[in-house]
Amino acid sequence: MKSSLSSFMKRPLLGASAALAVAGLALTPMHAAMQGAPCKVAQVYTSPTNDKGWSWSHEQSFLSIKKDMPSVDLSIRKDSVPDDNKQAVIDLLESMVAQGAKVVYTTSFGFMEPTREVARNHPDVMFFHASGYPDPSDPPNIGYYFASIEEGRYITGVVAGMVVPSGTNIGYVAAYPIPEVFRGENAFALGVAKTNPQAKIFNKWTLTWFDPKLEKDAAEATLGAPINALLVTQHQDSTAAQLAAEAAGRYGIAYHADMNDSAPNATLTAATWNWTVHNRPTVEAACSGAWSQGGKVVIPDQWRNWSGSFQDGTVGVAPLNEAALAKHPRATEIKDRYDAEVAAFKSGEKTMVTIFTGTIKDNTGKVRIDGVPDIGKLYDDNGMWFVSNVVGTTQP
Repeated sequence: MKSSLSSFMKRPLLGASAALAVAGLALTPMHAAMQGAPCKVAQVYTSPTNDKGWSWSHEQSFLSIKKDMPSVDLSIRKDSVPDDNKQAVIDLLESMVAQGAKVVYTTSFGFMEPTREVARNHPDVMFFHASGYPDPSDPPNIGYYFASIEEGRYITGVVAGMVVPSGTNIGYVAAYPIPEVFRGENAFALGVAKTNPQAKIFNKWTLTWFDPKLEKDAAEATLGAPINALLVTQHQDSTAAQLAAEAAGRYGIAYHADMNDSAPNATLTAATWNWTVHNRPTVEAACSGAWSQGGKVVIPDQWRNWSGSFQDGTVGVAPLNEAALAKHPRATEIKDRYDAEVAAFKSGEKTMVTIFTGTIKDNTGKVRIDGVPDIGKLYDDNGMWFVSNVVGTTQP
């Protein structure tokens, strides 16, 4: 679902206003071209869009856009699509184009190669792939997008470290051993280390993006003996880990979306996405024909490999669940630190780079970063390692 490779350092970090300016589109009234015939916007998801996770976060952006652009037609969509059957995905994308889609959004890393292939066949249709990376052979009608979610992960780690006593174990239900998952877990662990240097994060692999049963089992494995984690967090799309924390009377930190409605006594916050920052201007461009030249789509360079951040609003954190912390002896201190971290990332004082700056060792004692990091190396196979306070192996 997510990226295993990326050209992160080449990606512009655009705010919503700047993004629309790059697109050549106004912030307020919609183009007349978007008020007439329906504009078909196709979407492909790897998990259910009611998962309250990754796929849900993408669909929410399109639903928000449609409220302002009634001519947008979202009927060409498919969720729960396995991303490991290339031909099946190609066939699906071809059918979406045949139904008249002007732009197709594919949201899982395994959809990248099929998206490239179908984009080459249809130069008049726009394609955007979430989490992938450009290739020199790409046609001009395909773009890639992602965001530095590690900024949100770091904040949740800072909170986690303050919530649990010094030296306490924390559980981490991890998806797949790819760079994105290591980056997220390491950012969280570095946040924990800032506020609880003696705490350990115990990693449990599930090899899933969405499998509530396996994810619940993995969470329970960290909450039970011998780990006895007092807090558990996750990389997957379901609420299973949060429900396990609630049932055990422990704390949880979610991912993708605010899940405290599912586990109100456990879930404290979450690293979250707002894909509208990317999707609104790209939908507008597709529906207005702003990037079409002679019947062919040419996506501007700024949108060919785009990354959002906390500063532009693509990345965020769910509101701190103060009710769940009402009886915590450090509740006020935790809230103040949460607010301070959010403000620092919003202002740009802290960024993805500052998270990983320093002398950082992996959990075998090897120095992986010494000083200012080469962030690009965290987006390829060089990034597949755990920081020193994570307990676990890099392969399941």
